[in-house]
Amino acid sequence: MTSGTHPDRSKSSRGLRFSRRTLLAATAAGLALPARAITPVDGVRARETSLTLADGRVVPINIWAPAVGGPHPLMLFSHGANSRPDKYENLARPLAAAGYVVAAPTHADSPDHPGGGKIEQAMATGMRMQDVRAMIARRAELGASAGKVIAAGHSYGGLVAQILCGARSPASGTATDPVDADVVAALAYSPPGEWLPSVPGDSWKTVSKPMFVQTGTADMLPGLAPDWRAHRLSFDTTPAPAVLFVGEGVDHYFGNLICRPERTEPPQRVQLDSAIAVSLAFLEKVRGGQSLDGLKSLETPMGWVEVR
Repeated sequence: MTSGTHPDRSKSSRGLRFSRRTLLAATAAGLALPARAITPVDGVRARETSLTLADGRVVPINIWAPAVGGPHPLMLFSHGANSRPDKYENLARPLAAAGYVVAAPTHADSPDHPGGGKIEQAMATGMRMQDVRAMIARRAELGASAGKVIAAGHSYGGLVAQILCGARSPASGTATDPVDADVVAALAYSPPGEWLPSVPGDSWKTVSKPMFVQTGTADMLPGLAPDWRAHRLSFDTTPAPAVLFVGEGVDHYFGNLICRPERTEPPQRVQLDSAIAVSLAFLEKVRGGQSLDGLKSLETPMGWVEVR
């Protein structure tokens, strides 16, 4: 059963702010929202590296990691279509500050890839899966621990993260890989819904690991998602435990904060902070072996949470 406020609500935020008081109240209720996810991010070191795959293909990788301590667990991050990792700085740095080595490949289908992004769509998903699976297998080279892995991504990259957790797409061109067993959960920010023939509507019925899914009431994409609810399909159909965060008024890019920083739309900072905090609370429950039911009472400004 799904818990939370009805997804069609248009309730206002009533002036709430994502303040330290809100965080302390949530923590007192056992929700464990890490303050470092929404305060100014310090102590994160960014660098660039690359991996050369067995076929000789070079995968450029951006890494954000805590500057001290470690080794820390790997969080893969797959970017959206026609984008690149550094355009996700506002998302990657807070995730890294929470104690993860966030490693984001520039996929071969990106126009900013050294190869020019001239990859046919029919090949792109399979190549993306090769990228992320190589990163899991060789995570020590990325400075990550040998422990379990979090798969994350935005839009098209959100689907990549979900495939690592058992979703099936004919476009992936690959079967389940042994390294997928090292992935414990997915963070899917605005993942696609049904997109035939590449993403059938039942693609998520084989997911076996917990998922966090995010979308927003303005998250529409002409030709792909004419209704924002398309982005919640994976949450609604997965048999695995899942958490959904819906941001009120949130579009596909949180204004101009991720994926398309060149946009002139105003940044949706409160909503992005909320999405990050909820996703980190989800990970704390998963990594601690706790039920996600504890997130049912979580209230966020300019958005709501559902749990199933």
